[in-house]
Amino acid sequence: MTDDAARDDPLDDPLEARPPSPAAVAAVLAALRDPQQPIPQQDLGVLASPDEATVRALIALWPALEPPRRRELLASLEHLATNDATLDFHRVHLTALRDADPATRILAVRGLWEQETEEVMRLLTDLLRTDGEASVRGETATVLGQFVVTMEFGLLSEDAAEHLAETLRDTVEDASEEDEVRGRALEALGAHSDEWVAELIAEHYEVGAARMRLAAVRAMGRHASDDWLPILLHHFADDDVETRAAAATAAGQLLLEDAVPPLAELADDAEEEVRLAAVAALGEIAGEAAEAVLIRIAQHDPDLRDAARRALAEARLDSLDPASLDED
Repeated sequence: MTDDAARDDPLDDPLEARPPSPAAVAAVLAALRDPQQPIPQQDLGVLASPDEATVRALIALWPALEPPRRRELLASLEHLATNDATLDFHRVHLTALRDADPATRILAVRGLWEQETEEVMRLLTDLLRTDGEASVRGETATVLGQFVVTMEFGLLSEDAAEHLAETLRDTVEDASEEDEVRGRALEALGAHSDEWVAELIAEHYEVGAARMRLAAVRAMGRHASDDWLPILLHHFADDDVETRAAAATAAGQLLLEDAVPPLAELADDAEEEVRLAAVAALGEIAGEAAEAVLIRIAQHDPDLRDAARRALAEARLDSLDPASLDED
């Protein structure tokens, strides 16, 4: 066989590169339409990166599905995409973005978590400004936090970046908005490096209501300034469990070795949520000191062993023999 013939041989094409057959797509859509049939979990991959005909068919099908079935479908697609990064269902989630059911809209927003296009970003900023449900607006603000990271890497146009920052800032400063939504917008903005963001974080930490102070603590980690560490360490002793856990997570995001000894102590906290946050933070920081603490936890704390092993993997200790962690 010649080189040209070999390149043209369809058997040499990777199976996953071939689009699904129209019959396979039609079978899945028919199963989804029939409420008596379970959602065909194993076949939903045919809806990834759909062509225009499939998108039109989905749009036509959507009103025929009951809200619980729509929610189950979107949750299933999110699960599949989490386990296989090559699967892209964002066009399905876009179909559901204006669904009448708030819970369905929340799942649709979550499904757009890894999108980076300005078109999707503008759809979400519009949703943040106009959706009638606070729970949807809050989830939208959280997902927009990923676009803030994209913006920091210079992957948004100047106009889009300005629009994104302005929308989130307006949400934070909107006194008529619910604190949960404002807080999530502040957390999202935390990754933005402009000086006004640091001032906004400090303002709401100092004078904000409880939810806004918690948001400020979380935003400190995303803001990645060393200056926040003393404040975060102070909150390791906070009376509020959620605040202690948030401070631990934020301290890990700062990637400072100075946080390792206090995090090691926090790994003995009375609350599991806090202990798990401290262990995960040590994995974020990595380095010899953090790894030594994680090894000790994995060896001597059965309740945290699995979490410590995951954190060690995060700290690039994949070569560590897991059997050694079982030694006394």
